[in-house]
Amino acid sequence: MGAIAVLRPLALGVATGMRSQLGLAALAVAVQRRGKGRGRKSGLSRLVQTQVLASPAVRKSLVATAAGELVADKLPATPSRLNKGPLLARLALGGLAGGVIGWSDDRGLRRTLAGAVLGAAGAGLGAYGGHHVRAMLDSRTNVPDRYWAIAEDVTAIGLAAFAVAVTDDADTAAADAHHVLEAALPV
Repeated sequence: MGAIAVLRPLALGVATGMRSQLGLAALAVAVQRRGKGRGRKSGLSRLVQTQVLASPAVRKSLVATAAGELVADKLPATPSRLNKGPLLARLALGGLAGGVIGWSDDRGLRRTLAGAVLGAAGAGLGAYGGHHVRAMLDSRTNVPDRYWAIAEDVTAIGLAAFAVAVTDDADTAAADAHHVLEAALPV
């Protein structure tokens, strides 16, 4: 597995740990933008992408819940993401999003499971890291927490955008370029 293949589900997991609905929403938007029938996907991977994630109703629901969470996070009544229920949901959603990214590359069950593990681990990092960094910044600066929450939103959105925009083809291209360079240089 190349660096991109590891970073994509990990980044999507971290984004999901910060904002639980963001990972799946980003995947649905990315699938819709790429087009339903594009690519060489086969079997269940193609079914999930072309029928489930590309469904306008599913995509709109995921985007609406992600947007709602961006607003709800700023409300004082919102429970901590580190409570047992919200944390377990973030881990599960991060694992699901990471698994879908591994699966979408049509590289087999091993890549799917690795993506799920990386996505869940990233969600744990995002949940704990986001909470503690935001609390530390809030306590050490005169900047109100809502501004740190917005900065966290932007970070999570950027990580999710990276995860769905970059493809494993970048790893393949880098490896090919490395081999060409090795062949061109005298030893």
